[in-house]
This record gives sequence, structure tokens and C-alpha cells, in this order.
Amino acid sequence: MKKRFYRNVTTETGSGGHRVLLDGRVVRSPAQREFGLPTEKLACAIASEWDSQQEEIDPAGMPLFSLAVTVIDRVTPQRADLVAEMIAYGGNDLLCYRADDDELARRQASQWQPWLEWSSDVLNAPLQIVSGIMPVTQPTASLARLKVAVDQHDDWELGMLHRVVAMGGSLVLGLAFLRGEINQKKLFETAFLDELWQVERWGSDFEAEDRRGFIQTELDDVATFLRLLGAAQ
Repeated sequence: MKKRFYRNVTTETGSGGHRVLLDGRVVRSPAQREFGLPTEKLACAIASEWDSQQEEIDPAGMPLFSLAVTVIDRVTPQRADLVAEMIAYGGNDLLCYRADDDELARRQASQWQPWLEWSSDVLNAPLQIVSGIMPVTQPTASLARLKVAVDQHDDWELGMLHRVVAMGGSLVLGLAFLRGEINQKKLFETAFLDELWQVERWGSDFEAEDRRGFIQTELDDVATFLRLLGAAQ
């Protein structure tokens, strides 16, 4: 770990947004980009993460800063590519694939179908469902409308959407989360329905539990980030 190299952490507001300063110097991203944060609340929260570091800097103790630099170094320079990646998730959305096992399929229908109806009613993007693992081709018009929904979000929100979609495998759930229609706890339970069903039947192991715990913590961090942005969460 890197030694703490600064004493004082402050924030400032200027034309470029809200900045975090270490001993008067603006914090840069790992790619050495200076950046301004979109809200004072987010800047203050990230400043608090820096200020709470001890003799050594622990990146794991700065989840909000990590999310912010991901936006700066990855999302903004590659926005078009990330949008295309998320539309690909929409074309193979988790919610559209139902199990062959009747009991699991009933649970999927109960918990997943309402979100597909939400996609159809609110986003005007109906999606087809299929049983088994064979891919289904989604309507071109629906994918175009999902793209419109994704494009409505700025880079900060888009970065959080990408994180959630990559973890959960569902663009529909990700968009619902960003819009405050579902919280992170319910999103986790819905996206990982199949895995949690298997745990009910066969039990789990420490490695799988640790992985699920890590995902839940990251979803909590994303929810906090969105709240500090002033987004729906």
C-alpha cells in the first residue's frame, strides 16, 4: 500500500465542478486527469474517504473515489462503447430466460415478469421470453428504445448503470434501479434469484457467500453514489 503523503484534505468549487484537494493540490485520477465532481455532497463524501486514511492508503476504504475515477477514466472516454455494451445486455437480458425446472420457472415468472411489463409500459420496450438457454432475438425497435433510455443519463449515472448491469446481467433492472423503482436489496434478490434458489435447495459455500457479499456491498456503494449525485437512488 502507498504511504499517506498528505496532511490536509479540503474541497473547492469552481467552473469545472467540485474538487477534492490534498494539501492544496487537486486530486487526479489514475490516468492523471484532473476532474470536478458534479455535486458538493459527492465531493465532500470523497474528501472524507481521503481524510479517513491512516498511515497507509487503503483503496478498499475509498469506494466512492473508485467509482468516480472509473467514470473519469473509462466511461467518459468510451461512452459510445459502453452504451453499445449495455444494449447488448438488453438483447440478452437475464429476465428473458426462464428455467426448465417448473418450480424455479414459477418463481422467475412471479419476480421477473413485472419488470418486463415495466419495460414494456414505461420504456416502451417489450422483450420476448424463452425457456432454456437458447438465445432469443429481441425486437429491433425495443432495443432502440432501450438505447434511448440509456442515452438519457449523463456520464456519472451511466457509469453507475454500467456497474449494476454488469453485476446483475439485466439492463431492465439496472434502468429501474437508476430511476428509483427498485432498491439495491431487491435488485440483488431479483437478479440472483436462480443462485439463491439453488442455495435454498443445496446450501452454499464460503467462497460463494463471500462473492455475494462483495456484490451486495458494491450495490450499496453505487446506491450511495447515486444518492450523492441527486439521482433517484
